[in-house]
Amino acid sequence: MKSISLFKDKIFKNNIAKNFLVVFLGDGFSSVLTLLNLSIMIKVLGLNESSIVNLVISYTLVFDTIFNFQSFNSIIRFLPRALIDKDFLKVKGYLQQGFILDIVTALISFFAANLFLEFICNIFKWDRDIVNLIRVYSFSILFNLTGTSIGIIRVFNKFKYSSYINVFVNSLKFIFYLLSFIINVNMWYFILVELWFGLISSILLLIVTNFIIFKNNLRGIFKNKVVWDKEFLKFNFYCNFMTTLDVPISHLTPFLINKFVGIEFISIYKVIEKIGGIVAKIASPLLNIIYPEISTKVSEEKEKEAISLVRKLFFIIILFGSLIIVFLSLTYKLWINILILDGEKYVLNVLFYVLFVIIKFSFVGVYPLFISLGYIKYNVYIVVIANLIYLGVIPFFSSNFNINGVIISQCIQVFIVIFMQILIMKKGFISRAKL
Repeated sequence: MKSISLFKDKIFKNNIAKNFLVVFLGDGFSSVLTLLNLSIMIKVLGLNESSIVNLVISYTLVFDTIFNFQSFNSIIRFLPRALIDKDFLKVKGYLQQGFILDIVTALISFFAANLFLEFICNIFKWDRDIVNLIRVYSFSILFNLTGTSIGIIRVFNKFKYSSYINVFVNSLKFIFYLLSFIINVNMWYFILVELWFGLISSILLLIVTNFIIFKNNLRGIFKNKVVWDKEFLKFNFYCNFMTTLDVPISHLTPFLINKFVGIEFISIYKVIEKIGGIVAKIASPLLNIIYPEISTKVSEEKEKEAISLVRKLFFIIILFGSLIIVFLSLTYKLWINILILDGEKYVLNVLFYVLFVIIKFSFVGVYPLFISLGYIKYNVYIVVIANLIYLGVIPFFSSNFNINGVIISQCIQVFIVIFMQILIMKKGFISRAKL
């Protein structure tokens, strides 16, 4: 039990910078490889067929996100307290519930993806090749049983393992993508590569999880009868419901591009999105770093200091983002044609999307401040309203401005969320000032 006894000491040490450096480098490298893989596929298959592959993956991700619950948030929330209290029966109970939810919801997601396939196929008028590709790739949902595993890795401070797995799997996948230049391949090749390496990634995560469980003497998780913890389940459902609310932007956008712009533009959008995603990797770890700091200042009733921190972060990211925009503007001829066919035609789209990402992340401190001040109950309504507006405006903007129209629609969605959060906080400050 030595490792368990050290757990309490570990959680009070500041490992944030170390962990996020590992995650940032691992995820950043993986993101670059993913972008290169996408560019290779476009060059090998062309815009139309590569867009079909992206459409197939997006369809599967929609159902995976909606129905396949990921239990890592609940594991992270409830496991540390049980470990500190040395209540190992409760620890095993949480892990048991997490694994069961991972398996059951993956099965539900897989069957739902196939059940609705013909109906959705008729709406978008997809041919049988797309349907067959989806039926095969939908098996990737059954491999995604890693929610509890990710939670365990994070709770026991083993971030490096998930980063190592990402780098290893994406490096191997990159080699198989490179092979497509020298052998005769079609859409099925890329679908099967994605499918097999998804399976390999899941197996490696489960192996690491099993190692952590054995090392910390937590074997025999499934020996006891299942006793469902209501708070654990409620929190799990809430976190996954919030993830589902992000589906319109995160996974439905390719369908909307297919409907209102043209299927060949899906690959163009995905490349632009991946470029913006690499920029986002620089800013997104800041959310996890400043969240505890803002929460602490609010709990100490130092709200002005918390607001000052949010403002400083805004100006830092804007300044850094401006340098990125200038750099991309000056160097685009060196890389744009490598990533996109006839890339110079889309350079303004890329710069516009990167600008959007920079402005979006400049407000990265608003959400933790909003949550720390106790306004989480409003967040569901805000996101629902913003996403409904997004779905309402994207047909008009995308039909008239193509890819830029999609980005404009996303700008509207994001800034509605930010504006409403700031407005609610401002009203709260005014109300308290009057008391």
